[in-house]
Amino acid sequence: MNELIAQIANILAPSMLLAVVGLVWFHRGPVFPVDFVTTLVLNVAMPALLFHTLSTSVVPIGDLWHMALSTLVLHVVFTGIAVSVLIVAGKDWRMCIAHVVGNTGNLGLPVCFLAFGEEGLAYAMTFFAVQCILLFSLGDAIYAGTANLGRLVRSPILHAIALGVLVRVMDWQPPELVMQSAQLLGQIVIPIMLITLGVSLAGMRASALPTTMLWSLIRTVLAVFIGVTVAAVMGLEGVARGVLIIETVVPVAVFNYLLAVKHGRDSSEVSGMILVTHVGAIVYLPILLGFLLRS
Repeated sequence: MNELIAQIANILAPSMLLAVVGLVWFHRGPVFPVDFVTTLVLNVAMPALLFHTLSTSVVPIGDLWHMALSTLVLHVVFTGIAVSVLIVAGKDWRMCIAHVVGNTGNLGLPVCFLAFGEEGLAYAMTFFAVQCILLFSLGDAIYAGTANLGRLVRSPILHAIALGVLVRVMDWQPPELVMQSAQLLGQIVIPIMLITLGVSLAGMRASALPTTMLWSLIRTVLAVFIGVTVAAVMGLEGVARGVLIIETVVPVAVFNYLLAVKHGRDSSEVSGMILVTHVGAIVYLPILLGFLLRS
């Protein structure tokens, strides 16, 4: 048991420490360029990491496709359930996106990498890639009330996914200069996203705490149930199963706050859920990791 606790601490501690760096930076350092960092990550560093991970992964391409399909199924199921629950509760059903889209990038990628190594990162990147495509196409359209497929088609993330998969399928060997450059750029993603997470959370304030806590609890319980169920139905095992479950139950993504503000949704409720679910993750993520690492 002591070894398991130490293993879980080693997995979560680096993520928490880097988030604390961001939190301290917000209060004591110069203004953190969140917009610049977000643009850099989404348009340069993240596409590089996606391309390098997908094109060099030792995980069979068929297994990655299976993870991609499982991720798609999970989002369809989770969205349907979240919409139903919100409608019954008399709330804005468009807020379903905040319940479904977790922090699979800033937190999910490093946790899966530290827990399961390169194989876990490959599966987590696949999950994250599918979620990005859904979030910035259907998710953005649901928040806004109108669709904008043009932005999706122009997305560097989409191009990187397609190119990385093509390289794997065709068994091409890109020039070493290209691969080393992509690897170097991709290496900045995890630390800078964790620091940005700390900065973003430090700048948010939760209102109506009891209601926020209740909806955060509902969201987390639904995520655990749906993640475990979809993994079983889709026949995922081992690392793939662990990654799908972890990526499903990670706290609410900060991107939801940005999109809620952009499209005039209840950003205070979203920011509250982000704060509460991230604080709650300090308790439930170690428990979940302990279960997955022992099973």
